[in-house]
Amino acid sequence: MLAQIAVNSVPRALGLCDRDKHSPTYGCVDRAYWNYRTTDMANARMQEGGLLFAMAWRQTGVGANMFAGKKVMDEWARAAWRFWLSRRNGDGSVNEVYPFERSFCATSFSAAAFVETLLLAGGAKEWEKEITQARNTMEWLCENRNPDVANQMAASALALKGYSVITGDRRFLLAAERRRDEVLKSAYEDGIFGEYGGLDVGYQTITMSSMARYMVIGGGDTAVEEALMKGEKLVNERLDEMGRPDSAQNSRNTQFVYPYALALLKSDSMERIMAGLKVSASLNPAWMDDRYFTPLAIDYIFAEACL
Repeated sequence: MLAQIAVNSVPRALGLCDRDKHSPTYGCVDRAYWNYRTTDMANARMQEGGLLFAMAWRQTGVGANMFAGKKVMDEWARAAWRFWLSRRNGDGSVNEVYPFERSFCATSFSAAAFVETLLLAGGAKEWEKEITQARNTMEWLCENRNPDVANQMAASALALKGYSVITGDRRFLLAAERRRDEVLKSAYEDGIFGEYGGLDVGYQTITMSSMARYMVIGGGDTAVEEALMKGEKLVNERLDEMGRPDSAQNSRNTQFVYPYALALLKSDSMERIMAGLKVSASLNPAWMDDRYFTPLAIDYIFAEACL
């Protein structure tokens, strides 16, 4: 069911994407920029649609997936990432809200999605040019951080770990491990991955999903697994019978839950999450705005594989 919900959101993502090969903004997934011209720059996080396109193309096991096996989805995924590469700052960072912002958040999450797309493609040789071009983004992530926000730090760790797996470059592996240690430091005692000094179930599960992916692509990590298990216990205690958190008790007042890490850990909470989704009682990608529905849909596809 999770993958089906995610695939159902793909037409919306495609509608946000400039799919005209002759357009100077071909591959841009920020329609407000390329079509409506209501913004002066494209939000780099929107390019995470490239991973959703690639995943939909490969989701052959989903019942009603009109995109499975259609090569054009791969072409649009590549176009999305080529646009992302072309719109970065000279140092490899990207912008989310304003020019030359050098957003650690947007750089971390979009780079992680880029790397996941490459891993999905098996680090294919036809991506060799893009892999090389992305190197300075990974170098920028090595040197920049935001320790107050665990979910962003976790995404940067995932990006660096994935890039090291693809390239075999040990420098990025060591940087990923240092970032991993920073993320885990606050979680060892009570399982809380801090969000501006507190627990937020929504962002807790985003952090857990990134760290779970970090663990999986590396072939296992005992310390990460232990931290995730502590984090899962906290999340499990804070979800109601429909798998919903109490937003008033969250440090950032979120109402969403990213299920991948919970599914990977076989959490009891997944039964409640699925029950809530089945009767449309809990938030899902279709309820999110243009900026946030894509990463949640991606997480749903990862989670489906664990059920």
